[in-house]
Amino acid sequence: MSDFAMDHVRAFIAKTRVAEMTAKGWRVVGPGEEGSLLMEGPQLGGAPVPLSALVNDLFDDLVAQALERADRMDRAAGRLPRAA
Repeated sequence: MSDFAMDHVRAFIAKTRVAEMTAKGWRVVGPGEEGSLLMEGPQLGGAPVPLSALVNDLFDDLVAQALERADRMDRAAGRLPRAA
């Protein structure tokens, strides 16, 4: 528990909000004051990564793999010259 990330923040979070904060990427560090827990999570002002960026990267990887697989099949069938 001593390995805290530099870009994270620690705060006392009410026990009623622990599930919400855990869903947002926060983790419980230890006990807090009465009715709260000490939690650590990402900076509040940090910009979220748009989901479209993650999906586009995944899509690009899948297309590249499909093209490589198609080229291998074409080479095996003799339709493309072998790469040097």
